[in-house]
Amino acid sequence: MRPPSSSAASRAAALLLVFVLRGSGAVPAAVPPPAATAGPPAAASAAQTAVNAPETDVALVHAIFRHGARTPVDTYPNDPYINITFAPVGWGQLTNKGKMMQYQQGKFLRERYDALLGPLYSPRVIEARSTDKDRTKMSALLELAGLWPPQGDQRWNPSLNWQPIPVHSVPVPEDHLLLGYSPCPGYYEKRDAVLASDEVKSQLEALNATILYEVLTNITGLQIANPDDLQSLYSTLTAEQQFGLTLPEWSLEYYPEKLETITALSFEYNAYTKELQKIKGGPLLKKIVEDAKEKINGTLERKFFMYAGHDSTIVNLLMSLGVWDTQVPGYGILTLVELHQEKENGNYGIKVFLRNSTEEDPYALEIPGCGHYCPFPKFEELTMETITLNWDELCQINDPNYVPPSSSPI
Repeated sequence: MRPPSSSAASRAAALLLVFVLRGSGAVPAAVPPPAATAGPPAAASAAQTAVNAPETDVALVHAIFRHGARTPVDTYPNDPYINITFAPVGWGQLTNKGKMMQYQQGKFLRERYDALLGPLYSPRVIEARSTDKDRTKMSALLELAGLWPPQGDQRWNPSLNWQPIPVHSVPVPEDHLLLGYSPCPGYYEKRDAVLASDEVKSQLEALNATILYEVLTNITGLQIANPDDLQSLYSTLTAEQQFGLTLPEWSLEYYPEKLETITALSFEYNAYTKELQKIKGGPLLKKIVEDAKEKINGTLERKFFMYAGHDSTIVNLLMSLGVWDTQVPGYGILTLVELHQEKENGNYGIKVFLRNSTEEDPYALEIPGCGHYCPFPKFEELTMETITLNWDELCQINDPNYVPPSSSPI
């Protein structure tokens, strides 16, 4: 197994350090993810370095976000709500709260990029893509409704302040770009090697993960054996709580605090090494780099690419860039990759922003080896290894006895 990136290892070490300093019982309270505190310090740091940054105009935007609040996707055997139907929408669907979140985020994007986009919709200006799931397709449509209400001649119905804008998708097994779940047995072998590594086993041992797995398996009836299993339980409890359901009494001792750290780490483990990052984040990062090159060369007219995906979509991309702020990604989390053109000399550079929720301001992320503003030639150099993809090699199983899982949930 290749060693993890230094940023991934340092994030995990920081979590463990705080854990040790706090002290714990047999089943420790988790270290809160830095979602609530990462934004302001990073934003302040960006403001401090802005003095030396060149004056620029935004030339191209890639906006990637997680869908809005939804009903649960999964359940567990002892779930008191296991037989609920969530009628009329059903399981894994956007709630009204989730719909409003995404619509408001579309309005935020309009305010931020109004000068870039102009008032009238054109397919030459924007392209929207979603994973092939109802909740992501609806989230994309809602953000587009907030981003591009009809103006002038495009107002086709005086009583409806909305216009249809297409959202493209491909079947889940073929979605290299946003999911990476296309048949790739080698990914699971490499991911399992990460979980079996001494480094990760030490991290989880320090968090008393095995004890937590055993306790929660007994309580929930769900077989919990690894961080992804814990993530699934955390996700179910979060969805039920945000839907307005009263969580069972046992959860008060464990949710969210005692599940949060390992859940946050589970996202990182899935893109922990350079090889995993190539598989999970490489295709989308490659698309971003290639689009930027076309814009710089004058061969790309489009100004805005919108991608509606999942929590893993955001984490995998930002892990591949080495800029992920360790946390459990919430509904509607948004990352913005902006191509800027310098006013003084016409040179180009990249800025990356993260908006942890639809109620917060985005903050600048510092690209390792570059800073908050990364000249494009340097950005291209830094990402070259990650976007050089040899699928036959990456997806090959090295151990002939290894049996990959039959499928992966979204």
